Amino acid sequence: MSSNSIKPPRRTMLQRFGFNFYDVFVLLFCASFALLCVYPMWYVAVASVTPYGEFIKGGLMLWPRGGVDLQYYQAIFGTKSFINSMWISVSKTVIATVLSVIVTSTMAYGVSKSHIKGMKFINALVVFNLFFSGGLIPQYMLYKDLNLLRNYWVMVIPGALNITYFIIMRNYYSFSVPHALEEAAQIDGCTEVGVFFRIVTPISKSMLAAISLFIAVINWNDYYNYMMFISNKTELQPYAWVLHRMLTDQTMMNQVRNGAVSMGIATPPPPMALRMACIICAMLPIMCVYPFLQKHFTKGITLGAVKE
Repeated sequence: MSSNSIKPPRRTMLQRFGFNFYDVFVLLFCASFALLCVYPMWYVAVASVTPYGEFIKGGLMLWPRGGVDLQYYQAIFGTKSFINSMWISVSKTVIATVLSVIVTSTMAYGVSKSHIKGMKFINALVVFNLFFSGGLIPQYMLYKDLNLLRNYWVMVIPGALNITYFIIMRNYYSFSVPHALEEAAQIDGCTEVGVFFRIVTPISKSMLAAISLFIAVINWNDYYNYMMFISNKTELQPYAWVLHRMLTDQTMMNQVRNGAVSMGIATPPPPMALRMACIICAMLPIMCVYPFLQKHFTKGITLGAVKE
């Protein structure tokens, strides 16, 4: 048999094009799933700036039909309660996040020193509260004795120690921080407090950034403490509670729509458009913060991964 009659081996799709059917399937699946996740947010954003005449037509909206109209945002921020609630939410989120990170990280670092007598017992007491609590009535009575009821600080102080993130930080300080660095700093005359703030904290930026973002989201979206322990003080209502009222309370909706008419908007904005504008206002602060923490956040969420 001549050499010309020998057929070369058939090249696979991967050899010819650099990818195969599996790669195409995975790419299409991921793209479709991403589109399903992104489009609802995009729809809300587009609907919140679509003029009234185009909005009531409904249908699929991929871009603002008829131009961009900010009348819904004008109606929202023309209402005093929205401005005040935004300030309350921003301030309590910043203060509560900083306080929670400081308290939780310092306590987690202390408890991570299991060789110190009593630290294992303190750790057990803290973790015990993760599974068991006194209940709402004892909590209410405690806040009353501490003069926290109907007080701004009831939305800040109770979350100072986050037990879930306490456990994560404790494990990080126990297994991921090189003890040789701490010992070297102590030999150079650094105190335990100095070791924590000068040595441990700088090398824990990724973990602290990731957890700070999680805690900030929790505080930004929280309206439970207001609902249970304040409720009758409208000047202390957070933005999450205002958004809740916009979605469920027709009285609040009518107030905003009537206010829009008094501002010179000819036609009262449709309730659904106002709700979408409120949702965008609730999303934007966290979306603006995330890019600054993304570098640390991406690394921080892999802290529990297996390391070689």
